[in-house]
Amino acid sequence: MIQYKKSYELKNKAKDALEGKYGGAMLIIFLCDAISWMVRMSVSIVGSSTAASVYMKTQSQSAAVAVTVFFKAVLLLSGVILYVMNAGIALYFLKLACGQPLTLRDLFCGYRSESKKTLVLAGAMVLCRAVCMGPFEHFAQEFLSGIRGSAGYALIALAIGLCVYLPLSLGIALSFYLMFDFPQKSGKEILLICWRLMKGKKLRLLYLEFSFLPLLLLSILSFGIGLLWLQPYMQMTYTFFFLDLMNPRRASS
Repeated sequence: MIQYKKSYELKNKAKDALEGKYGGAMLIIFLCDAISWMVRMSVSIVGSSTAASVYMKTQSQSAAVAVTVFFKAVLLLSGVILYVMNAGIALYFLKLACGQPLTLRDLFCGYRSESKKTLVLAGAMVLCRAVCMGPFEHFAQEFLSGIRGSAGYALIALAIGLCVYLPLSLGIALSFYLMFDFPQKSGKEILLICWRLMKGKKLRLLYLEFSFLPLLLLSILSFGIGLLWLQPYMQMTYTFFFLDLMNPRRASS
């Protein structure tokens, strides 16, 4: 009979693995977040200023909207490219869990080799979120802009989006980890393998994610400073969740 570790067991293993190694784990996640934030912010600023400039010169609302749509597409594409760094995060924490030598260059491993494969995986994850949560974000922005009636649409879009997004995202959440276990497989094949691996396991992963909510709230109350410690802890726990799925215990009958 196959037995999987409980959430508290995975968390305890994560704490043990991170003991004395928090610095590097915090740094690599900080670099990933900082690079992503700077690129996204730059694209957003250039996009908004360009749209405003086009409108001032042409007085055409449709031209400004076209520019905005173009830069949103650029932002989505840059999001896919930036998400490739998560393959490096997965590799770094896998090495940490297995006691292998670590380097910050692991963050960019997805760009150096198997870039086509990592782009397929990153594209699947980013597009999944964009398609499922895009309508909610649109109506939420309208609500914040003061458009009446948009709050109801935002709530409906959120409910429908989450019902679709959660099972899809949980089903492919471990794809970057699997990429290193099956280097000969294509990106599409890895997604299919991950989907089969997560069959019947999605609720376990969702429960594990929800178990971090109290710590997440405390981190927010600390003005985000606590996230520096929480993010490596969460990532390390997810890594052991993956390793446990691949090598479960077998209980004696």
